[in-house]
Amino acid sequence: MRLLRRLMLLCGALTAISCGGPDEPRPVDELTGEVLLDLAGTHDMHRLMEDADLTGGGWITTTQVQQFLQQKGSYLAGYRDPAWGSKTAATLIVERSRAHGISPLYMLARIQIESSLIQSGTSTNLAKATGCGCPDSGGCNTSYAGFGNQVECGAAKIRGYLRDLDAGRPTVSGWKVGLTKQTSDPCTVTPANKATAALYTYTPWVGAYAMQCGRSTVGGSSLMAAVFTRYRSDYNWGSGCVLQGDIKVKYDAVNGPVLLGACRAGELATPDGVGRFNHFERGSIYWTQALGAHVVLGSIHDRWEALNWEKGVLGYPITDELTTPDGVGRYNHFERGSIYWTQATGAWEVHGLIREKWKALGWETSPLGYPITGEMKTPDGVGRYNHFRKGTIEGSIYWTQVTGAWAVYGAIREKWKSLGWENSALGYPVSDEYAVTGGRESEFQKGFITYDSTTGALTVRMK
Repeated sequence: MRLLRRLMLLCGALTAISCGGPDEPRPVDELTGEVLLDLAGTHDMHRLMEDADLTGGGWITTTQVQQFLQQKGSYLAGYRDPAWGSKTAATLIVERSRAHGISPLYMLARIQIESSLIQSGTSTNLAKATGCGCPDSGGCNTSYAGFGNQVECGAAKIRGYLRDLDAGRPTVSGWKVGLTKQTSDPCTVTPANKATAALYTYTPWVGAYAMQCGRSTVGGSSLMAAVFTRYRSDYNWGSGCVLQGDIKVKYDAVNGPVLLGACRAGELATPDGVGRFNHFERGSIYWTQALGAHVVLGSIHDRWEALNWEKGVLGYPITDELTTPDGVGRYNHFERGSIYWTQATGAWEVHGLIREKWKALGWETSPLGYPITGEMKTPDGVGRYNHFRKGTIEGSIYWTQVTGAWAVYGAIREKWKSLGWENSALGYPVSDEYAVTGGRESEFQKGFITYDSTTGALTVRMK
């Protein structure tokens, strides 16, 4: 994303005392007001921020952000966004940051380095407040214009980068922890953590505030780290990472510092008012009076988040993350379903009668194996299904209100697929696969598919 200023300092050596004679003024970054020579090289370009810096701050309140904006004489202190229900800037910063598990303090620093809105009493550069949708190549995507849209976009982009990194994937522009890559300065950087990889994805150059590279360019991702550090000490933000009650008991019981990492947010109430939760670097603990406290981690945590947490189809967790009996996968059970994960298949939810059928067949030890999709709607809108895989063999469970939930897999499934699935002349399955003389068979609404185990032949006959 594009920073507002990319000026080059006139002096080449930032470690010098001054650029010229003793009476010449030292260069000042117009965005931060800091003397550049005093700050140059204060950050490690391979580790600009800690992961907890980027994803913490969940305890920061709207009142604190409003007071901070007033303290800075910010234009935003009196701003309300008409496109977002006339919410204040402080409300939007906290609300949208928290929605994506990103620190509001990071968002304040991002807004400042992209648009100067935090420390300017006159700036109205709202359309590109976080620089989101404004690439270095020029121009801004107008769909992201406006303050609320910019904050939402900026937080969502960073969360998306972190989601890729959490899954072991490089970000959209190829940044990854431990992977050496060139920035636009250019500098050769090997991100030591996810926060640093995410920052370079957002702004792919180092700038003057990090050591090792020796660049004299104003701005860059090192400026992000410099402003964040300064804002953290400019106001007493306190600390919301207080663990208590059953959540603390659970955190201690699972060796929380190792399993979950540092606290990212203080204990908060869930939107439905039923539960409580704490977010951590690598997952969350959710609690209700009826279900107790349970740990959700990694890719399973991300999938549950994508399904809208406890407000979604699965509800609250009823187990911690557990290892499957075959030792290959991991899973959490929830009130109304489960999420299963393996390195090969990813994390997918199974719920309702499809889950009950899969359970009856033996979960992942069944002929179906692990889910490779979440529950999806059939093209005709009548049914629902999950696809599964065991080794190289794929299977499915299809459900309709009329037929119920039934499994189809292997050669019979491939034949049904080639005919057009449920849109074929056979319709939906009405039985699991069963043994017949010389082979196997599945029954459908309007016919049968039979597999001959001797010849491998498949026969379709209609009712």
